[in-house]
Amino acid sequence: RINSRHYKAVVSTQSTGEETEKMISRLAELQNVTVDELYTRHAGTLVEQLAGHHKEWTRHSPDQNLFGELLIRSGETCSVIMPTIYAIFRDTTANDKDPELRMSMFTLLGRLLREAPVSSEASSQFSLFSVDIIKEIILPNLEWRAGRTAGTVRCATISALWALLKSQLLSVDQLKQVQEPLIAQLIGNLDDDNCATRLVCCNSFNLVLKLGNQDCFGPEELHKLYLELLKRLDDSSDELRIAVTHTFLTFFSLLPDNYDRELYKAHLQALYRGLLIHLDDPNSAIQEAVYSVLVEAGRIHPLYLCEHVENVKHKHRSSLYCDKLLELFKQ
Repeated sequence: RINSRHYKAVVSTQSTGEETEKMISRLAELQNVTVDELYTRHAGTLVEQLAGHHKEWTRHSPDQNLFGELLIRSGETCSVIMPTIYAIFRDTTANDKDPELRMSMFTLLGRLLREAPVSSEASSQFSLFSVDIIKEIILPNLEWRAGRTAGTVRCATISALWALLKSQLLSVDQLKQVQEPLIAQLIGNLDDDNCATRLVCCNSFNLVLKLGNQDCFGPEELHKLYLELLKRLDDSSDELRIAVTHTFLTFFSLLPDNYDRELYKAHLQALYRGLLIHLDDPNSAIQEAVYSVLVEAGRIHPLYLCEHVENVKHKHRSSLYCDKLLELFKQ
């Protein structure tokens, strides 16, 4: 009879991946099951066993590699032991752990979060732990620390956050529990030295705004965000700048119909002026993207936008988009 000890001996071996796969296939044949069924049968037991000494792992620990293989190959089986899985991720991504181990674990976590919607059970379990994942795993690792390695960890962390949000594992009520510290970290990471971190952060910001909608983001909350987004329109990466315009489209969609245009006129002035600068960008794709944002922004106070367009139109190399805005909003 083959039990979990035999299985663990094979999957944690130092053999090459090809050799290990051959041994796994042989074990599956002996039990008259498929390889995936073999993983499913033993994964839960083995993950529980690994939890006994996971705090000692490094990036090169065989058990760390085994943990990842078990979670990836066992499907939704391991979701029934989510408290154990969560504890392993929490402890192995702590700031005092090996940076390479932390990056490896965040890469694994991101993959699991992206694939969670495939299984209703896995999706349900990850959703139950989503607040804890953000509070205890993601937020501490988004805090700024000097050094290239620390920056790489932040990039892996923000990617895991994006996966959690993209997979819709966080509800509006859950977002409210982490909204303040999460927004603070997103704002901070919009200015990260790593372009990839800034890009994923901006995309995550967009997802957070879409999720929270007007339940979480009223005018006062939104007014605290737009200056940081405007700064990123000056970013060195055009891909990121395009992403910022997508976030701005969500931003303006959240302003309520009864938005007090006179009370908040100073905010509209800053937004209109900041956006119009980039309507004359050398990159035509940026011009088009900013134009789309101004179409949405102009619906709030059309005549006020037209005033600003008239003031800057003569400074632009081409008046094409200024004329389009004036034609649209002066009707």
